[in-house]
Amino acid sequence: MERELTKREEEILEKLRAIFLSGGKQLQPYWKSEEELILYDKVFGERIRWKWQSVLNELSLLGWIPPQSHLVDWGCGTGIAARSFCSWAIANNFKVLSSYFWDYSPLAIKYAQSVFSKEFPNIHRKELKKSQLPEQFILLLSHVLGELTEEAFEEILSLAKNALAILWVEPAKKDYSQKLIHFREILRKKFWVIAPCLHQQRCQLLEQEKNWCHFFASVPREIFQSSFWSYTQNLLGIDLHSLAYSYLVLESNTNTTTNNSQKEHNNLFRIIGTVRAYKGYSILDCCYDSGELKTKRYLHRYNPWLSKRMKKGVEASTLAKDIAENPSRSILLGRDHRVSN
Repeated sequence: MERELTKREEEILEKLRAIFLSGGKQLQPYWKSEEELILYDKVFGERIRWKWQSVLNELSLLGWIPPQSHLVDWGCGTGIAARSFCSWAIANNFKVLSSYFWDYSPLAIKYAQSVFSKEFPNIHRKELKKSQLPEQFILLLSHVLGELTEEAFEEILSLAKNALAILWVEPAKKDYSQKLIHFREILRKKFWVIAPCLHQQRCQLLEQEKNWCHFFASVPREIFQSSFWSYTQNLLGIDLHSLAYSYLVLESNTNTTTNNSQKEHNNLFRIIGTVRAYKGYSILDCCYDSGELKTKRYLHRYNPWLSKRMKKGVEASTLAKDIAENPSRSILLGRDHRVSN
């Protein structure tokens, strides 16, 4: 296979990968140069972008309209969360007033602002000064849980309580999922839970040992024909077919836009985790709009979408709706089906 990266670039990516897999708290910024940030953005940042795109697509299916405000990308890294959000916002004619960036690494803040301004020259960007928060803001958090001390978590909690909305995306690890649920439970009296939950009740996964809240992002089909991604997959041991994540989206219940647009999600459910596919049927863990968590069996002949959604590179939602019982029939929400207003 033709070399797609220099030896130095390979070493940088392998070093970063080892840091992320170690699970240890980083007391010092691990970015040493702009070259490292560029390489991170090209590989790890791109995969994070696919997770954000999947989350934002789910929000579009729900008809969620973000409040018009500033963004705060906390722990920004290369700023992929803010860039993903702004791409989605612009495509849907939602206005972003400006974007603030903060990270432990001054080098990362500088890089994030630079690439953001090139991609979105008409949106003002600033370094976040903790003593000068914007009056109204949407808080973006991405892949930070593995590096948070208890003190930093409390800092995020304090920041979040002042946000109009919170979008938080993490790698799919059981302990990360549990921390997001814990965060949800702390804030759910002050915030509407927008996604992944379709309800405002206490999360039933708190009582479950085996199940945990995670999903699988849609990945671009073209990467399976890309020599670069094939090379990178072999170098870093990345599975291109599986890109798992956990997430949480909340919006302040003081925001009149959300209060006026809160919908009844009748018979909707969220598909949690892996779809267990067998010959002629699949078993799904379903989190319903009622707050109930059910494991259900769906025959493929009545639910043909189940035999299609597992193909690699196929864009798939995690949002479905029951339309009949005995036998169970459902539809997957997506381009052809959305939550009705």
